[in-house]
Amino acid sequence: MTPQEAFLQPEERSGFAVSAARKQVWAVELLLLEQLDRVCRQHGLRYFAAGGTLLGAVRHAGFIPWDDDIDLFMLRPEYDRLLAVAPQAFTAPVFFQCVQTDRRYSRGHAQLRHSGTTAILPGEGRAFPFNQGIFIDIFPLDAVPDDPAELRALRRHLRLCERLLNIGVRYPANPHKTLPKTLLHAAAMLLPYRAVCRRRDALAGRYNGRPAARVAPLTFQAQDDRLLYPAESFRQVQYLPFEYTTVPVPAGYDAVLRVQYGDYWQPRREPSFHDGAFFDPGRSYRDYTQ
Repeated sequence: MTPQEAFLQPEERSGFAVSAARKQVWAVELLLLEQLDRVCRQHGLRYFAAGGTLLGAVRHAGFIPWDDDIDLFMLRPEYDRLLAVAPQAFTAPVFFQCVQTDRRYSRGHAQLRHSGTTAILPGEGRAFPFNQGIFIDIFPLDAVPDDPAELRALRRHLRLCERLLNIGVRYPANPHKTLPKTLLHAAAMLLPYRAVCRRRDALAGRYNGRPAARVAPLTFQAQDDRLLYPAESFRQVQYLPFEYTTVPVPAGYDAVLRVQYGDYWQPRREPSFHDGAFFDPGRSYRDYTQ
């Protein structure tokens, strides 16, 4: 039995039953990670395991048993280079999803998707015409201003962009629709949403190229102090085992994990951004959304 075949077997990890179905989702994500790694190596780009993926690599040498995705970081200059080469670098069924490549997609980070599979998040599905295959997340890291007043102002501007996008392109997923909100949605849809996305990205990158003690995924959760990481932690990369492969992690991963999780060696199950998601690694999302 190959390592990949053994990996697909159900098992118990840290007292949590990991089903064969979950393993199949993980296998698709590892395939996507392999494709991203290929392209990044070809173009000399660095990326780092992030969030639960980083924690899983350090604490479990693989996925956290109750996790359902792979999260990655790239420093903004290298992330922008990936955006430039990705449309030609990936071929079907692998799809590089970002604002520039997929209609009505407005997230501030890229996702690498497998178009022959399904990962429908709560409230999306038919309401959104973009690719909804199983994915891995690729978050850009931007410099954070050292001055607290500048950071507060930056966060206010980024929050305004997100509100415009929420009432505009994301409104169909809102479970609490009202007539005033619907009218605001109709007005917001007159805005070129990609221009709002470009404005958001420009704001997030305002301090890049200047000395900064911290970096953060500002186009994802700009308001969260737990995502303000020491910039020094990302100067170097090292590799750690992850299931039957390895993943690159920031050499200063201990400081990164302590900022986000505190005592990260103590396992505790926390809510996922994807709670309630529907996964099918064997059928295309088109079978469910068209």
